[in-house]
Amino acid sequence: MAKPDSSQNSKTRAAEQALDAYGLRAESLEYLDHGLINRTWRVRGENGASYALQRLSPILGPEIHEDIEVVTAHIAARGMATPRLVGASAGGLYVEREDGVWRLLTWLEGEFHNRLENTGQAEQAGALLARFHMALADFDRPFASKRRPIHEPERRIREMEQALAAHRGHPLHAEAERLQRRTLELMAQLPAMPETPLRVAHGDPKINNMLFSPEGEGLAMLDLDSLGRLSLPYELGDAFRSWCNPMGEDSEETEFSVELFEAARSGYLDVATFIAEEERSCLVDATLWITLELTTRFTADILNDRYFGWDPRRFASRAEHNLVRARGQLRLAESLLSVRPTLLGARA
Repeated sequence: MAKPDSSQNSKTRAAEQALDAYGLRAESLEYLDHGLINRTWRVRGENGASYALQRLSPILGPEIHEDIEVVTAHIAARGMATPRLVGASAGGLYVEREDGVWRLLTWLEGEFHNRLENTGQAEQAGALLARFHMALADFDRPFASKRRPIHEPERRIREMEQALAAHRGHPLHAEAERLQRRTLELMAQLPAMPETPLRVAHGDPKINNMLFSPEGEGLAMLDLDSLGRLSLPYELGDAFRSWCNPMGEDSEETEFSVELFEAARSGYLDVATFIAEEERSCLVDATLWITLELTTRFTADILNDRYFGWDPRRFASRAEHNLVRARGQLRLAESLLSVRPTLLGARA
């Protein structure tokens, strides 16, 4: 007979205790192995409703809930589906306990994808992100969260250089140096990004942060912890980098998918009537910049031995997992660079 999973039982007890703050008893609790940062349960309440219960990562400040509340209210007022925060019994948008910050959100029915499987999904992903941006085009309130900008290639380069200088005795130092040299070599081949307006952005538009209907229609953007104002090409570059990598971030062997990119770009541009020409024209290069930026980040993480998504089932160490991530992003960038002329000529 298999022994009970004490770790899982402990997680379930913690979730049940957190629900007490909402006056909610669970008919069932399902732990979801989804996302790299927060811990999430699907709650089926005795009241018949379903919710998403989350324990936040310590890297996130609770002030983000002010942003999530006003942004989701803004989106909902424009007719777009979005999860909403559920207030605790004592008031407030979240609950602080000894084991961390917890929140409860309304549950939206739909399907998740860890990777795009076809051009139809890519087109729908692009259209969904465009609708999200359009719904927030007139959102003018300042954000409570003061996180630094998500995408700053120059800062990531400095962090990589600092890691190389600080960890010269690391067993993977030589490999990290090789990654650094090749990454900087590719960056030197790219034109500088133009100055573009800062727009309200999701901040982490990976495909598994999007909800789809069983028929494949894009329904809602999820996981809004990275909301902020950002250069739109960087937001889209991050999306395309993620969506057009058929093998995902945990594989060294990959190729950039021209077909998925063209479908996703068309899906976005056909809906996003607000986008300016200087934003539209640099999407390919923005995707390259963000892919290489992530290469520098993962290269630094090899030596700094940190990353919140280490998978010990597949990798012997956090450093080895980050090595695969860095090699994979570098390979993706090399592949994208090889097809850049084709993509630049495909749609002006």
